Amino acid sequence: MSSGSHATNPVIYGSHTNSFVLKGHETVEIILNNNDDGKHPFHLHGHAFQVVARSDEDAGSYTSATNLSQIPAIPMRRDTVLVQPNGHVILRFRTDNPGVWVFHCHIEWHVASGLIATFIEAPLEIQSALSGKIPREHFGLCERNHPPIKTSGNAAGNDVDFFDLTGEPAPPEPLPEGFTTKGIFALVVSVVNGLVMVAAIAWYGMSQATDAESGTGSAHTPEGEQQPLLAATQPTAEQRDE
Repeated sequence: MSSGSHATNPVIYGSHTNSFVLKGHETVEIILNNNDDGKHPFHLHGHAFQVVARSDEDAGSYTSATNLSQIPAIPMRRDTVLVQPNGHVILRFRTDNPGVWVFHCHIEWHVASGLIATFIEAPLEIQSALSGKIPREHFGLCERNHPPIKTSGNAAGNDVDFFDLTGEPAPPEPLPEGFTTKGIFALVVSVVNGLVMVAAIAWYGMSQATDAESGTGSAHTPEGEQQPLLAATQPTAEQRDE
């Protein structure tokens, strides 16, 4: 809202938002390739898109040579589509709803992993439509946050140089590839602990089996005295009379 003509430049929206600026009243086509062995339900906010084409499983990524002869005359409209493993989909929608819309996989932890994009649709129209109409209370909520959230500027809150993103929010660093020193140490300790536990169980089981075969099985009192596990008793005179 505060960036003026810079609003049409995707750079100001941050390095980690995967932002795309869309002009108003145009037809946008999304080609989404799934290079993963899993299925991904992709959802678009703000629009019901046409599913122009959806490949079968393991059909590969879309290329210019992909056969699109089966495009339906009236494509179905959805806001969510399941992309097949190692396949692709082609989606189309009309940019007739100015706003900031998220396009993402509907599996939550996949969003956290980066399967998300941001569509800034007709930003100049948004400025024109909302200028001076946002309640002051909305800005106050951001200002009273701890720490306060800036309500102007670029993704870093810089309203002097919109292309300076110093201090912008950033996601965690990617996990390192392969084993790290801590990982190797934890693996070795876990394996050693597992082997010790298995050996202890085997030793205890074998000692019990040996005692049973030799007939020397016994129980121990708290004082350490051995007591027979089984003992024969003689009936008393009273019991015999009964």
